[in-house]
Amino acid sequence: MAIDWITVSAQIVNFLILVWLLKRFLYQPIIRAMERREQRIGQRLNEAQERESQAEEKAHHYQEMRDEMVRREEEFLTKARAEAEEKKKQLLDEARGEVIERRDRWQQEIQQEKAEFLENLQRETVVIVQSIARNALEELADTSLEERIVHIFLNHLKSLDKEASKALSDSDEPVLITTSGELEPTLRGRLTRAVHEQIAEEIAVNYVHSPELICGVELSHGGRRLSWNLADFSDELNTRIEEAFSPTKPAKDEE
Repeated sequence: MAIDWITVSAQIVNFLILVWLLKRFLYQPIIRAMERREQRIGQRLNEAQERESQAEEKAHHYQEMRDEMVRREEEFLTKARAEAEEKKKQLLDEARGEVIERRDRWQQEIQQEKAEFLENLQRETVVIVQSIARNALEELADTSLEERIVHIFLNHLKSLDKEASKALSDSDEPVLITTSGELEPTLRGRLTRAVHEQIAEEIAVNYVHSPELICGVELSHGGRRLSWNLADFSDELNTRIEEAFSPTKPAKDEE
């Protein structure tokens, strides 16, 4: 069988033309369409990756913000607890201070009232004792209270030893005699004579009176003093009254 090369060549040329036509009008548009689609897909992938990256950045930023908020919240709570504790301590200290202040003020008021009560009691007791003694002396011995006080003081003055008498006579200053009330001239005369006999002759003797002595006589000379008055007994009475009004300590329980 003979080959018709003309027909074969024509068929080859037709095939090549067909291939070119297919490539030109079919394959290239498809390839370009596929490339464009691939580009769009790639662009979308890039955009998606970019959005994902942005989302991750935002998530990281939000996480940092959340962590910062948590940290600030913890700091705020810690600070609030510390301030509350400090305020509580301050209020407790103020309450303790107020309680101590009120207790001290209460104790001071009690002590003041106690002192005033004892002072009033002492004064009233002395007045009562003085009145009783005055009435008793006048009724029993026909003697005034002032006369009895001077008599007792003269006994004390005459019973001084030589050293005490010398100490009283070492000064040239006038002798000052203080009494709780005005004395009669006769009683003053007795006191003056006793001073001249026991201390020094011709020494000046001045008289003043002070109710603070509480029924007594006090002699002052050269910085020395000799006295007798009911205040000494009232002091002892006051001491006993204070002991009587002092709170007793509770006895310890026997083990």
